[in-house]
Amino acid sequence: MSDRERIAELEAVLAQFLQPIRNIPFPLIIKSVSGHSVLPIDRDNRDDRTLIEQLAEVAAVTGEMLRDTPIRRNRPNEVGNDVEPFVMRAAAQVGLAADRPKGASGRGKTTGYPDILLTDSAGRPSYVECKIFGEGSSPTTMRSFYLSPSDDFKVTCDARHLLMAFEMRRMPIPASRDSFYTALAFKLVDLSGLKCDVKYEFNSDNRRLYHEDAILIEGPV
Repeated sequence: MSDRERIAELEAVLAQFLQPIRNIPFPLIIKSVSGHSVLPIDRDNRDDRTLIEQLAEVAAVTGEMLRDTPIRRNRPNEVGNDVEPFVMRAAAQVGLAADRPKGASGRGKTTGYPDILLTDSAGRPSYVECKIFGEGSSPTTMRSFYLSPSDDFKVTCDARHLLMAFEMRRMPIPASRDSFYTALAFKLVDLSGLKCDVKYEFNSDNRRLYHEDAILIEGPV
């Protein structure tokens, strides 16, 4: 095989490798990354029904808090992180223990999936991810859920995995680039049936990006 043929073959293999993989079951992803199981919600289970009722109350209390103290932001994509403390305070009011999940190292982490670890009245753990979506935008196909593996992944036990999403109304502030955001409605989602896609990406680092052999010219400005 000539060098040209070998390169062509490698290019073809790489092109195949980079095709997105679709509809991977979320429980399979969590199991492979963390070694722990995603427990589905069972509506016939009394403790699960109680948890659903409590989380509906958490959402209602969160909505009241946001009406009293709207989130002020310039960009909508910053609002999602701002909602998390409201949900944690509302959970405490309802009687649920809410903490930041810790990785296997024992260190608390604020970034990455999942956002909150809840302990319900039966002493059971549940992971809760907080999301927002714009008014009337929930049926769109815009990508809105991301999960990246980590050396210190925040899932450390078998648990229910839930998503609490709020439909947000944006109210522009006159003479300002900022807007106020309040919640109109919520959705509580059981992630045990979620399907995910994976798309590969290429990346590099500063050492290679700014290697002296590649720099054409540099200097002060």
